[in-house]
Amino acid sequence: MLKIGLTGGIASGKSQVCRYFIELDAHIIDSDKVARELFKPKSSHLETLRAHFGHSIFLSSGELDRKALGKIVFTDQRQLDWLNHFTHPLISTEMKRQLANSHSSYVVLDIPLLIDKQGKIPDHLNSLIDRVLVINTKLEIQIDRIIKRDKISKKEALNIIDAQSSLQQKLKLADDIIDNNGSLQSLKQQVNQFHEQYLTQGMQV
Repeated sequence: MLKIGLTGGIASGKSQVCRYFIELDAHIIDSDKVARELFKPKSSHLETLRAHFGHSIFLSSGELDRKALGKIVFTDQRQLDWLNHFTHPLISTEMKRQLANSHSSYVVLDIPLLIDKQGKIPDHLNSLIDRVLVINTKLEIQIDRIIKRDKISKKEALNIIDAQSSLQQKLKLADDIIDNNGSLQSLKQQVNQFHEQYLTQGMQV
């Protein structure tokens, strides 16, 4: 089985790319979805977050307030490092479990933080993938999408972008690149091309 690590900056179009792959019957493992399941209400992992960050990152319902957590970690690198150190091994373990149950020619692992701030792929993620597929999106497009989607300021949007690895760092490690600065039709055509490529490569693995 060929394992593709899909990544890109926030609001680069990963969700749309995944939707196109799904239309082609590709198997997608979404790290964000895995994280939401691991940290759903009443999960024991939430208590570790509560002990470290306090009650302010929780809603009155007991659910994790991801926006409140984001405001903390995207303005404090030490807090972000702590959060990543705690959550990433849990997420990668679950992704490994899902990979073991897959019988597709190739699998796309949607991992926004595949490449860290040092421009490297952490060992626990590197062992999961065979190729890196990066979505290339211009900074101004990202900023505009984040502001409209999350109803936040340009400064807050830039804080989130700056907390992640740069586009240049991502492109340096890319085996394959999707350009998402044009039309949806162009984006879909590129996904179709990679689908055919990955089917062929998957049969050779």
